[in-house]
Order: sequence, then C-alpha cells, then structure tokens
Amino acid sequence: MPIVTAAQFISTKFDYIIVGGGTSGLTLAARLSEDPKVNVGVVEAGGDVFHTPQIDIPGMMGSLIADPTYDWCFPSVPQTHSHNRVVLQPRGKGLGGSTLINLMAMLRPCKDEFDVLEEIGNKGWNWESLLACMKKSETAIPSNLSPEVSQEFAVPSDYVPHGTQGPIIKSFPFRWSKLHSLVVDTAVALGLPRTFKTGSGSTVGVSSSFKSVNPKTATRCSSASSYYEPNASRPNLLVLTHAHVTKVILQAENDGSQRAVGVEFSIGGTRSSVIGVKKEVVLSAGTFQTPQILELSGIGNPDLLAKHGIASVINLPGVGENLQDHISIQSIAEVDSSHETLEVLADPEQLKLHTELYKTQEGLFTTSAAVGFLFASAEQIGSKDKVSQWQAQADVHSAKAMAAISDPTLKEGLKKQYDIQKRWFSDVEQPQAEIILATAQWPNPDLIPTPGKRYVTMFTALLHPLSRGSVHISSSDPIAHPAIDPNYFGHEADLDLFVESLELTLKIYETPPFAETYRGLVIPRPEALEGLSKEERRNYLKSYIKDRCSPIWHPVGTASMLPREQGGVVDSKLKVYGTTNLRVVDLSILPLELSTHLQTTAYAVGEKAAEIFKTLV
Repeated sequence: MPIVTAAQFISTKFDYIIVGGGTSGLTLAARLSEDPKVNVGVVEAGGDVFHTPQIDIPGMMGSLIADPTYDWCFPSVPQTHSHNRVVLQPRGKGLGGSTLINLMAMLRPCKDEFDVLEEIGNKGWNWESLLACMKKSETAIPSNLSPEVSQEFAVPSDYVPHGTQGPIIKSFPFRWSKLHSLVVDTAVALGLPRTFKTGSGSTVGVSSSFKSVNPKTATRCSSASSYYEPNASRPNLLVLTHAHVTKVILQAENDGSQRAVGVEFSIGGTRSSVIGVKKEVVLSAGTFQTPQILELSGIGNPDLLAKHGIASVINLPGVGENLQDHISIQSIAEVDSSHETLEVLADPEQLKLHTELYKTQEGLFTTSAAVGFLFASAEQIGSKDKVSQWQAQADVHSAKAMAAISDPTLKEGLKKQYDIQKRWFSDVEQPQAEIILATAQWPNPDLIPTPGKRYVTMFTALLHPLSRGSVHISSSDPIAHPAIDPNYFGHEADLDLFVESLELTLKIYETPPFAETYRGLVIPRPEALEGLSKEERRNYLKSYIKDRCSPIWHPVGTASMLPREQGGVVDSKLKVYGTTNLRVVDLSILPLELSTHLQTTAYAVGEKAAEIFKTLV
C-alpha cells in the first residue's frame, strides 16, 4: 500500500511494526510482507525523498551531507582527546536511511569477522550464513572490461560469490580514471598486492569496489528504491512517514518479562500510538537512535534513566555502550592537469556538457568519484616490531579502559572483544587501515581549489579502533538529539596506528608510478611538515588528525548481540533481553566494528532477521 495517513496507520492491526525505514528496516519489511497473511507497518521519522536528483545521480554523492532534510546532522559531544571538537555524525533521514546519502560502496568484511560473531556465542551468525544473506540482497552486474584492463584496475572477475537475483543492483563504474590505475600500481610497488577475492572474505590489498548503482539508468539503488518501491502496492505493507517514535509501549507479563504491544510516535508535536501488535515490534532506528528509543522506553542503565526521570523497566546496562566507528583523515594532493577530476565541473561549459552526457548514461555524473580501496594489515602499515609494540600498548591501555568500567558485565564483554582485536593485530589477513581514493578535492575548510588545477583526495581510515564510546539520551525529550560520544582516541594505541597509516598514504603520493603525476601535497600543509625531525613530524600529524578527523559513518555496537552477562542487549535471535517480542534489526547489534563499508552488511542483517522471524512460533 502507498504511504498512509496517521489515522489509517493507527486503525490497522499489525503483526509487525518496524521502527525506522532505513537499510535493514525496509529489507525486513519487504521480506515479511511477502506473506499476504501478515500486516507489516513501518514508522519513519523522515520523508519520502528517495528520488531527489542529488540522491539518484551517482556523481552527486555526498552533496546532501549536513542537509537537515536528508541528514539527521547529529553532533557529537565535545571530544576530549580531539581538542574538544564537536564532530558531525551524519545519518540518513527518510525512507532509505543512510542508503540515500552514503558513498554507495558495496564491500564485504573479512571472513573471520563474521565467524567471530558465532565464536562469541551467536549460533548461526557466521560467514557462510551471512554470505547467503548478502547474495540474497543483491544482483551483481559483471564488468565489461577486458581481462587486461580488469587487471590494471584490480577489478574482480569471479562472480560466483555474488548474488544474481536480489533487489540491490551493484555494478562497477562506467568510467575509469588513470589516477586509479596509478594508485593500484603504486600500492603493488609498496608491497600491497592486487586482490580479486574481496567477495570471498579476503580483502587485504588494493581493489576496485562495486557500487550500488543500476547501470541501465545510472542511478543509485537505495533500500527505498529497491526493497520498498517495487512492493509499495502490497496491501499488507503500510508506511507512515514524518512520524518520530518516542517510545515502545511495554506490558508486564506474569513471568516478569515485558511484552512490546505497540509504539508511541509524534507527528508535528502531536502524540499518537498504535497498539495491539500481534507478533514483534522491531527497532531498526540505527546505532544512534535505537539505544535512545530503548532508554526512553525504560530499558537501559537504571542510574542513567533516573537522572532523566524515566522509570526503569528492564535493567540492561549495555544499552548505548560499546560505540565504535571508523575514524578517517583527509589528505589532498594536486595532480597533473591532464586528468579529468570533478574540478572540471567548475567550468560552466563542462558542467553543461556532463549534464547532457548523463542523459545517455555517460560522463562524470554517472560514477562515484571514490572507487579505489586499499586495505592494509598492521604489518603492512608498520613492521613486525611495530605490531609487537602496538600489541603491548594495547594490553596496557586496554587494562586501563577495563579498570574504568564499574559494571562487571560490560567489563567481561570488553575483555572478550579486546582479546579478539589483539589477535587481529598479528593476522596478515585482517585489515587495520583503509585508504580510499577519490578523484576530486573533497570539501575541506582549509582549501579553496585553484581554477584549472586538478586534485585527488585520499581518506585514511582506522578500521578496528580500540576506543569505545557511547550513545545515551540527553534528556527525557524524545525529539532531542541523543548524546553521542565516539570517544575518539580514548585508547592511545589508536592514534599511534593511525599516524602510521597516514604516513603510508603520504608515501603513496611520492612513490612511482603515482609520483609521476603528483604535483605536490596540499593538505596537510606541506610547509608545516618541512624541516621536521621524525618525532616532530609524528607530533604534528597527531595534532592534525585530532584537529581534522571525522567518521566514515559506520557506527556499530550500541545494542550489542552478546550474552547478557557480557553486556549484551540482544540475543542471537535479535530479541532484547527481558522482553518476549522486542527485537533490534540494524547495525547497532554488531559487537565489533568490521573492516569494511557496512552497506552490504546492513542488508544482510535485514535478510538474516527475516529468516529468523519466519522460524518463530
């Protein structure tokens, strides 16, 4: 059924209500509503905006970041270890969630990262089961490149691990920049091989990424356009937009557990509720808002709830804890002016030309500017000796981090996580840092592009931070933003590894063959680095990182799928502890950050949840 009014929604008796029409939420809604005998309701705080040109057109990716119509524009709390900066935390707002505004990468994690989920107690959550879910969500379009060109750009040619009949179409770019192949060859020269097995859980090395782009139309595939829109006419799938859920309505059972019977929501300041849910209430509000809704509903740390005048219904101290995200830092370089980077669009004639070319699926607007990805293990970033130093440093600071935690369940869960992360330090198949090539000058407050010049941006990202943050309610007002504290560099080992990762990026610029087109570093300022000793340079880069780091928008962990005695919030069936039918289906369930971009995993979580729900009695 098309989007409905509040009155229509309230008058419907639902089997399932899903809070949040984002990536996992719409995936789940589409799969559950395949059964015509059940009614599925989706409550979304944003609007029906998924065919806006800035969303549809791949070359305009990123242009809606910080636009409050499409982005929640969450601020962090001041970051103690990053010069007290308040850092923007973008999250997609509207049907489609963050698939509306993300960079469209369709990448997969390492095999061990999914297998670890089962290792820590979540039966059935492993590489093989989640691979099947990833494949179910997608249709991979083979590249039309020759074997020689595929080798040049590190484009995988094995499509066996990829889906062929799923809703999300993923494809390789229409256009390939010589800058990309230069980075590939330079990475190889530095000991980072081409990898063609990223789809099979082996990601260390340099490769090209699928994008969630339909090559027939040169448009973005979002969860809204791919999972919801083709099924919008189903009479048993109802969607309510511009409705901000304020809490889950709980009812005590005889055994002391709580049953979710409905949700309360606000539209334009008017409170309403829908009750009588027959089967499950599902939170798919994302890593920032799922814990907020849980706490507003009385589920969380009783002491924190009491501070905001909320009665404790379920004592669950893990709610909102264990926040992790990928931290990134930009470097920008000038390259030879013969390259066609996005700066050409500053010329009105070129802008007009490429606007016309897009109408026939040609030109710069058909393709994301970021398609090259390099994943490096700890040993590739530093050396075996460095790895040993980082492991020792991790031991010291991990002990400090755990000593600061008073709740024994949270302490036990963090210990398990740190044991795994320390193991990954010495695993040559486990990436610790990522370098992303964008053939453009990414917006930067320190740089106004010089007309006629061409730029590239490389993002360096820390993939497995040891630091842990939190997300909690900031007041009892459900419309107020939650207090988001990523706690960047709260664990000192993160900063040391990050500096070495940035140094690897800077080395790429100056190493042949990329050096042949390199015309100089622009950001960080080269004059600030001149004449510095090794230690002075490290200190400068540390300060630069603290001044300019930002997330890559992959937050996880705040409703972790762990045993309750380890600070978990949900079990392996995604059920919130202490409830009979309240589930969480989004990336907040991941107890450990993955070394990849998370769009593919978010779809897999939705598909996995649908499988689980269909087996429930």
